[in-house]
Amino acid sequence: MAHTAHDTDTHHGHDHAAHPTEKQYWMVFVLLVALTAVEVAWSFLGAEGPALVIPLLVMMTVKFFLVAGAFMHLYFDLKILNGRLFTWAFFGAILLAGAVYAAVIASFRFNI
Repeated sequence: MAHTAHDTDTHHGHDHAAHPTEKQYWMVFVLLVALTAVEVAWSFLGAEGPALVIPLLVMMTVKFFLVAGAFMHLYFDLKILNGRLFTWAFFGAILLAGAVYAAVIASFRFNI
């Protein structure tokens, strides 16, 4: 019995149509390489303190969202509420964790 593309896509009840394409994986790869190169170059510019750390944290966050969104399929799975319920919940939790972390650090730094 010959298998068609439809048979393969819905094998065992899984719909694989929502997964990233090879082109999308390559685009994420190129973006990650470019951001990593910028991070390495930034670290050699001689900046210190917040001028060094803040841009590196921003680039790290962008890379995290790229990896989590593409390789964990957050961009492509669970299409509820305009297609992004789980994605928004996941990123919201990350932002909340960052805010709590910043509040704790600030409380130690400024004796709040």
